[in-house]
Amino acid sequence: LTLISVAFSEQVRAERAYLGNFWFGMLTKLAYNTMFILFIDQLYHRVGQLGDFTKNEFLLVYLISQLGFYICYYGIFFPLKKLLLQVRNGSFDLLLLKPVPHRAFLYISGMSAFELLLTALPSLFILGGLIDWGTIHVSAASITLGLAVWLSGIIICNTVLFALVLPVFKNGDASDSLDVFYSITSMGQQPYSKLPGAMQVAALVIFPQIIIAGATSEVLLMKSDMLGVPLIAGIAAVIAVIVAQLLWRYALRHYTSASS
Repeated sequence: LTLISVAFSEQVRAERAYLGNFWFGMLTKLAYNTMFILFIDQLYHRVGQLGDFTKNEFLLVYLISQLGFYICYYGIFFPLKKLLLQVRNGSFDLLLLKPVPHRAFLYISGMSAFELLLTALPSLFILGGLIDWGTIHVSAASITLGLAVWLSGIIICNTVLFALVLPVFKNGDASDSLDVFYSITSMGQQPYSKLPGAMQVAALVIFPQIIIAGATSEVLLMKSDMLGVPLIAGIAAVIAVIVAQLLWRYALRHYTSASS
């Protein structure tokens, strides 16, 4: 908690120095979400219903997708981008010398919780206000299982992104591979259960945003297997945790210290 508090305070001071970036980020997200909401409105105006989802339900899918994207972007992508820079300029040595859990400190110090709260939440609140929550049918079980699937997707996304940053430990750079983040998170609103078998497997290892949004929404709204999907996502998340730990050890073995 102390690390989180200190990191958040530092982020607040940094954002005060760059208020222009803050306003630009917030307005950009508002503009993007406004355009996508208008697209959804026109799409449903033409087709009436998209698959098993009503317009109101699809807005919920989009809300879950955006929430997952922002958390992955500010809470995972940002720290790994910072890790890339630290390895390249040699300051990664200082992280390894700190008497703290290194991976935890990497994420806590690198995430941008302040920017997440102030630039992303306005868009999420507006989107949430457009949803008729009274017509959303969920249960305690579907909420619990949906949350489990959502968290599984976040865990898988973390492992995928960490794998993309690995080249920096051997080759000195991973900017191009890490930027693949935008591609693997661009797919999210697709219903997981409607995908071909090969694509369902790909979602577990390449396109975790489908798990974060599509699979979560189906479980939450009770439109798919209430046990099978959470079980598969949970197993994939456990494997992802193990793989992430192995990748971290691999990275440390191949890291050449700036002082060596």
